[in-house]
Amino acid sequence: MEDSKNKPVVPFAPVPVRPRADGWTVEKQYAFIEALAETGIVEEACRRVGMSRTAADNLRRRADGLHFRRAWEAAIDYSLYRIEEDAFTRSRRGVARPIFHKGEQVGEWRHYDERLTMFLLRTRRPQRYGKWIDRMLAPVQDEDDCEDPGIVLEGGLTGIEFEACDVPADHDDHDAPTAL
Repeated sequence: MEDSKNKPVVPFAPVPVRPRADGWTVEKQYAFIEALAETGIVEEACRRVGMSRTAADNLRRRADGLHFRRAWEAAIDYSLYRIEEDAFTRSRRGVARPIFHKGEQVGEWRHYDERLTMFLLRTRRPQRYGKWIDRMLAPVQDEDDCEDPGIVLEGGLTGIEFEACDVPADHDDHDAPTAL
């Protein structure tokens, strides 16, 4: 029975390699995939196992490297949770921006990226913040053509009331001369 401490996060069958002191080993392949899953950065994973990016790419391209290629992609996918987590953190807590006065940092302010927040809301909660509003405001040709008839107003924009200030005043200037 294999020790659970040595099992990779992304299990795979390593590429069979000839033993070399400076080459890929089964252990290095496992360590590389682990580092890639942790960091999401190929160069960093290569550095951790003492191999070059070129050597990793060559191993990945080998005809018998299918499982290694799949593990590589799975490790990248696995690492995306950290990027997502960091994006949520930046959206909620902002990013510290330094304030300088006469060449010295005297404080900092928090920058909140509202575009990031809206992106997260639209993609994680599309039913509330997504493109549904565009479908709701569009006129409906046939209820059968609508993806979700429950959220579409009958008659399109006619079902929405506007304030008087939202609608431009009508002008009867049809007879007024126009400048050329």
